[in-house]
Amino acid sequence: MSFHKVIDKRHHEVNAVLGCKAPSLYETPQRLVCAMLANILGGPASNSLLNKELREKRGWVYGIECSYTQYADNGILAITFGCDKPNLDACLNAIRKILTRLQEVPFTDKQLKAFRKQLLGQLAISSESGEAQCLSMGKSLLAWGDILTPAQTREQIEAITPEALQAMARRLFAEDALSSLIYL
Repeated sequence: MSFHKVIDKRHHEVNAVLGCKAPSLYETPQRLVCAMLANILGGPASNSLLNKELREKRGWVYGIECSYTQYADNGILAITFGCDKPNLDACLNAIRKILTRLQEVPFTDKQLKAFRKQLLGQLAISSESGEAQCLSMGKSLLAWGDILTPAQTREQIEAITPEALQAMARRLFAEDALSSLIYL
C-alpha cells in the first residue's frame, strides 16, 4: 500500500519524505528496536548513517534525519531531507543502498555496542530536561500504567540484538512498504 508522489512546487531545493508504517506504541519490544534503528539511521548525532554518507561525505543534502512517531494503533518512520534538484536521484539511490544494507548485513557486536552507548547517552542528556522527563513519564503512565526506571530502560536497550535490528529493517524497508513524497 505504498505510494510515490512527486509535486512540482518550483522551489529552488527539493524537500523529500520517505516513510513507512512502523510499530505502534503497544508493540513491545519492537518499538524500542525501531527507535534504535531510527536513531542509527538519522538520529540527532552527526555520525548517523544517513548524515555521514549524504551530508558529511558527499555534501548532497542540507540536512537529513530519521524520526519515529508512535501512536496507539500504528507508528510512522520517516526519513526527511532537503537537497538541490540535481542531487535528488543520487540521494535516493544512496538512501536505498543504506536501507538495503541494513536488511542484508547485520551489525557487528562492536557496532551495536557503540550504537547502544550513543542512544543511552542521548537518553541521559534528555533526562536533564525536567519538562521532557515529566512528559515522558506521563506518557508511560497513561499508556502502560507504569514508569520504567533508567535501569529498566538500559536493560531493554542492552537486550536489542543485531538480528532484531536486521529483522526490523526488513519489515520497514521492504520494497512495497516504503512510500515517498517529493516536492521539487
